Amino acid sequence: MADEDVPELKIAPEGQASGGGPWRMSFSVVNASTEAIELLEAWMPHVVLRAETQDLSATPPLPPGASVTLEFVVSYQPRADATEPANPFMFLRVGWRGAEWRVLTQLALSHGTNGAPVVQTVVIKAQRVGFSAGL
Repeated sequence: MADEDVPELKIAPEGQASGGGPWRMSFSVVNASTEAIELLEAWMPHVVLRAETQDLSATPPLPPGASVTLEFVVSYQPRADATEPANPFMFLRVGWRGAEWRVLTQLALSHGTNGAPVVQTVVIKAQRVGFSAGL
């Protein structure tokens, strides 16, 4: 993400998924903006890779350059037909410059050892909550 008009976050998976179903996955979230970002919620709503909503509102604001690790317990349901694409994603709801934003992290998914999900960050996009209210 690189745009002066949106909060800028760098989000990447940390290490390998652990467990055996449900799986534990961690992501590094770095504030690459010049102002603090409030983390409010995080969730993974995709049917293939799903994690319940986490309330992050008690987390202190993330100053510029600082990072935090978000941990998820995910259910992983690989598609029966491997030719069917699975493009899971993670959402963050954040506060920045007095407004709420939704940050979408699209993930590429593959299968690791012992059936573990393996993800890589593909793209990160942010949109202000309510941006289309006047359309």
